Amino acid sequence: MTLSMILLPFVLSGAMKRAVVVDSVSGRPLAKASVFGRSGKPVGISSDNGELPERIALSDYPLTVSSLGYAPATVEGPTDGLIKLREIAYDLPEVVVGPKKRQVLYMKGYVREYSMLTTYADTVFLFREKMVDFMIPARKTKGYDGWTTPRVLASKSYYHFSNDEGLDSVSNYFGQHFSWSDWVGVIDRAELPARLQGFDEAACDTVAGKYGPASIWRKDGENVSLDVDVLADTTGHGWANSLAVYLRGKVDFSRFTLKYRFAEVNSGLILADNIAGLAINIESKGRGRDLPRFLHAGEEFDVDTYAEMYITDKEYMSVGQAKKFEKRDRRAEAVAIVSPDHAPELQPAIVELVGRVNSIDHARLRAVEKPDQRYVATKFPGYEKRKGSGLRNFFKSALNPKYK
Repeated sequence: MTLSMILLPFVLSGAMKRAVVVDSVSGRPLAKASVFGRSGKPVGISSDNGELPERIALSDYPLTVSSLGYAPATVEGPTDGLIKLREIAYDLPEVVVGPKKRQVLYMKGYVREYSMLTTYADTVFLFREKMVDFMIPARKTKGYDGWTTPRVLASKSYYHFSNDEGLDSVSNYFGQHFSWSDWVGVIDRAELPARLQGFDEAACDTVAGKYGPASIWRKDGENVSLDVDVLADTTGHGWANSLAVYLRGKVDFSRFTLKYRFAEVNSGLILADNIAGLAINIESKGRGRDLPRFLHAGEEFDVDTYAEMYITDKEYMSVGQAKKFEKRDRRAEAVAIVSPDHAPELQPAIVELVGRVNSIDHARLRAVEKPDQRYVATKFPGYEKRKGSGLRNFFKSALNPKYK
């Protein structure tokens, strides 16, 4: 086989003029649209001009292209044409207001996330659905802060494990949490750029950052969308305060973008109750301080997280009610995971993954599985003799033919 034959699958998809993701009505390019391969795993995002990633392997087709607030589109093969996404019209959930003042806003949301942990030889892919909530004071309230980072009420996880030796296993469990989605909170308020205030028709404003556009605002009537590149300037860090310590150099981020959808914006001040949805897209080398302990010493790893959140319920309550609500025992409450009607359908590969995981008798396996000593202590008999990837050792010991 010649070198040209080896490179051909990438030359066909990379050297040609790239397809552009656009709004089906206005023709406006859609930046930071997420691109998924046929396996359901993310393969990249569109550029600021809406172009697909430069190098997409032919084996990844057909692609699914998705952007928050739009119905996804399928791309069967390499093309240099337009990929038109249709905007989804949906209303905010009705806000329940108690008899007292609007002191604290309680919000509940449905989250759909796709995360991938990759080493030089091993890959762990996670699809997870969960319900989360937030408690956000409408104004500074003495004695009560609430929370703007997501609190998980219920979740279902579906893992797929693969490596360079041909492993193909699934499970509902993995011994490490590597997704970024639980760390990114929501804003409590934000000022609409002055250039967009008072506009009833479509308008756009771009805020420049040191390394590129820091934020792009678009307003169409009472609907507002916001694209934030957290890495474009240090001012962007304010959109992700919960990750401030990592943004200051603790983790090497190569991508960190946020996409907000706001509705019913009728003034220059955007509040939390205007949030209709949020999408996050993060790519990093390493994540946090606990995961490296699980991997082989010095082993490099990448973490890629894409998540979408849709607000499903909103309710205003008093500070006293909020404090009582926060103290309730969530373990005694069964919270159903319900996808809203306007959330896009799952990709066929994800539906297949969910089916494989759900077909496993997890209770029986937990009953017969021996505890993994690596979760008991860092060192144990034979620890120094281990060789190769930590993930690979996990695959060999914790995963076996009993898993499908």
